[in-house]
Amino acid sequence: MYGLRKKAAATLQFSLLYASLTYGGSLPSYVEKLIKKQVPAEPTGVKTITSPGGTTIRYKEPGICETTPGVKSYSGYVDLDEDTHMFFWFFEARHNPDEAPLTLWLNGGPGSDSLIGLFEELGPCNVTHNGTSVVNPYAWNEVSNLLFLSQPIGVGFSYADTVVGVVNQTTGLPVNSSNPDGRYSEVDPYRFDTTDLAAKGTWEVLQGFLQELPSLDETVKSRSFNLWTESYGGHYGPAFFRYFYEQNALIQNGSAQGVELNMHTLGVINGIISEKIQAPFYPEMAFRNTYGIVAVNESIYEYAKMNYYFPGGCADAIDQCTAQDRSTPDGKAVCSQATAICRSLVESPYYVVSGRNAYDIRAEADADIPPGYWVEYLNTAEVQNAIGVDINYTSTSSEDIWIGFDYSGDFVYPNLLSDLEALLGYDVRIAMIYGDAVSRFVCPVPPS
Repeated sequence: MYGLRKKAAATLQFSLLYASLTYGGSLPSYVEKLIKKQVPAEPTGVKTITSPGGTTIRYKEPGICETTPGVKSYSGYVDLDEDTHMFFWFFEARHNPDEAPLTLWLNGGPGSDSLIGLFEELGPCNVTHNGTSVVNPYAWNEVSNLLFLSQPIGVGFSYADTVVGVVNQTTGLPVNSSNPDGRYSEVDPYRFDTTDLAAKGTWEVLQGFLQELPSLDETVKSRSFNLWTESYGGHYGPAFFRYFYEQNALIQNGSAQGVELNMHTLGVINGIISEKIQAPFYPEMAFRNTYGIVAVNESIYEYAKMNYYFPGGCADAIDQCTAQDRSTPDGKAVCSQATAICRSLVESPYYVVSGRNAYDIRAEADADIPPGYWVEYLNTAEVQNAIGVDINYTSTSSEDIWIGFDYSGDFVYPNLLSDLEALLGYDVRIAMIYGDAVSRFVCPVPPS
């Protein structure tokens, strides 16, 4: 494990340098500063159920966030083995949970925690400036049972192993200490470093959860399944849903064991699906957006466009990556280099000179929208005990996971269009939703 930490430390230092250059001296919102807290106490009142297949669910009924009378929620861990402990938070639908579908929400990143979606977007509550939660009347569990997973392992409260110690402020990695200030997740950046690996890992956890759902909440009976995601979910969504669909087909024909689902809807919001198609519109968004905001001058606009099209530029680098065998170190290196070329030469001019927010071009670069009060909320002893965790919540996104995906070349290699094409031939619904301000620069689409 020491060798792993040394390797991760070296790659983290390089990645932080690359990120700081790419994002104009400040890291993107998915690379949050570390928050020091005391070592959390072991939660009390945790219940455990174990399936015949060996999956264990440790859970509590939090009684927080979703406070609508009669609506149940459960949070804790799905433990597949001694190295796989994925945090989940499940909310019943506020109306007819027995008939409502199950919707799995995943944030992108890669490495962004799905609790971002819970507290800032579609979950049952929001957290105010004074650290209290208020009910969200527009939550998606008005009509659907909702499951949030912090994936892959190493994101949020999910962990393979933990360290009681301190965070090294140079490397960002937890180290043992005689004067610890927290319990931290120790992350292997290379365990789940591609979309395909993350899909398999999430499917295994989902199946483990579903197998024990009747014991957890006997009210929920529907097996109608939706997957919604955003941002890097443009990778996750098509690949995950296709993999889930194909595994579900094996269960249906008896070739595999598991809980059969009625695969219903895939939804992708502001998704980065194809860097080859979408990257040319980074400079377009910066210079010709629908709000009339000239975020870069014409010279920088032309410079970024040139960097996409010129020989050896972004487009050529992506083509070279696509021709590689990504199972080899050389193949991964070519694809990782393509990522660096596209992001630093085509995307980063906006971050370096515009002074505008990456996720909402109408806002200043450092605007906290929406406010992240919920991060401190999750670090309070009362909340951690309520949801059944004993790990510090240090970041809304794992830098280590981001590094792993970056080094594998996952940003530019996968052909998610082929996954979408396959899904369009299945009996499922697909929704692709893009805004014209929030996240559109991060995941731009051709103007209509």
